[in-house]
Amino acid sequence: MSLERAAMRGKLAEAQDTRHRLRLKAEGLCTAIRAGLLTALIDVEEIDTAQAAQQMDDLVITMGELAALQGQIARLQKELR
Repeated sequence: MSLERAAMRGKLAEAQDTRHRLRLKAEGLCTAIRAGLLTALIDVEEIDTAQAAQQMDDLVITMGELAALQGQIARLQKELR
């Protein structure tokens, strides 16, 4: 039983580390999207919509991964109580 708990703790720590990295990635994407769409600094005609669209797609994927990981973390935390 102790080996199982240790393995779950290791998996939880790894998942929490991945969650941190995904949060940083999402923050970076949000900042990049916001900067690319800031019409106070960029004329509307100069907005790189293809890049903004790709960044939004990346953000959607990242947020999906983050949501799935949150479920895994919650399940592991519940099992370790």
